[in-house]
Amino acid sequence: MADVKAALEGAKYILMERFAEDASLLDKLRSFLKQEAVISARVVPGKEEEGAKFRDYFEHDEPLKSMPSHRALAIFRGRNEGFLSSALKVGEELPGAMHPCELMIGDRFGIQNQNRPADKWLAEVVRWTWKVKLYSHLETDLLGELRDGAETEAINVFAHNLHDLLLAAPAGQRATLGLDPGLRTGCKVAVVDATGKLLDYATVYPHVPKNQWDQTIAVLAALCAKHSVDLIAIGNGTASPAAKPTSWPPT
Repeated sequence: MADVKAALEGAKYILMERFAEDASLLDKLRSFLKQEAVISARVVPGKEEEGAKFRDYFEHDEPLKSMPSHRALAIFRGRNEGFLSSALKVGEELPGAMHPCELMIGDRFGIQNQNRPADKWLAEVVRWTWKVKLYSHLETDLLGELRDGAETEAINVFAHNLHDLLLAAPAGQRATLGLDPGLRTGCKVAVVDATGKLLDYATVYPHVPKNQWDQTIAVLAALCAKHSVDLIAIGNGTASPAAKPTSWPPT
């Protein structure tokens, strides 16, 4: 090596790579952050007015492990739109004090301050390993995991709500007569009450070849009167155009 400074610089990067590639250490740091880290959201300076819809997160701190999906997604949305910044933090970082994760790195490799000539240099290597190599990697990993989980939960909630909406009575809870139009096999009729319970059914033949128009009107009128029908729903079958009221009576 050309000089001592260059030798120490090279040794620093060798140790940083060794520390950063230790799988056991990475797992330990990741587990620690999942339990202890806080998501800290702040407004981007100068964006207070433009990003007012995110004001709840202008100065927001919340544990990573308990953040609900809707708040996580709001912070990510505010960050993507340029109104918020976010970071993972662990407790209060006192000036000059080692970060808890730096202590974990030191413990893993037996690095302690025992007032030996190299201890200060080794502590600096540990600090650089955490700040330069590991922190950004773990932060990106954990925030990505949080975002994926929040998006999955949001999709599941949306799907559940949509399922209920699609299965709900489109016109509300009303007694309804349903008409499934048919030609040769006739029009199938069913009446359900406001809860969807089947009350009555029949088959009528208003179209060719039977053309039982008068009988059909009588049956439908009787069913409507008997069950206080509020709505009539006509299906989209083969004979649907001929079964619509605009086509009655048949020519």
